[in-house]
Amino acid sequence: MMKDLFGYWYNAKYTPDYKRNGSLYNGYRNSIEEALYFDFAIQGYDLGFTYNGKRYYFLSENDYVALSNENFTEELQRFEDGNTALEQFKIGDKSIIELIDKLEDVEVY
Repeated sequence: MMKDLFGYWYNAKYTPDYKRNGSLYNGYRNSIEEALYFDFAIQGYDLGFTYNGKRYYFLSENDYVALSNENFTEELQRFEDGNTALEQFKIGDKSIIELIDKLEDVEVY
């Protein structure tokens, strides 16, 4: 996470590309990338998405992110931060990032 020249936070690992993508989704290709890379990983919103008919939930706390149940009351797996969760949580043998174009009903809370 870094700040730009105007003092706004951005994802330094998965940087937005305003020249290529414009500003509609904060420099990301679509609303799903914006939700994952900015709203979840940088802003710290909780995340929910569906993949292959199954719903997944991630709870964002100040010092970690956790795979959670649908009520956000049980932590099933912990990650250092949002980017780590996107990279290390696997569905089958693929990370969330590798499945990004197949995710459905992506929401931040």
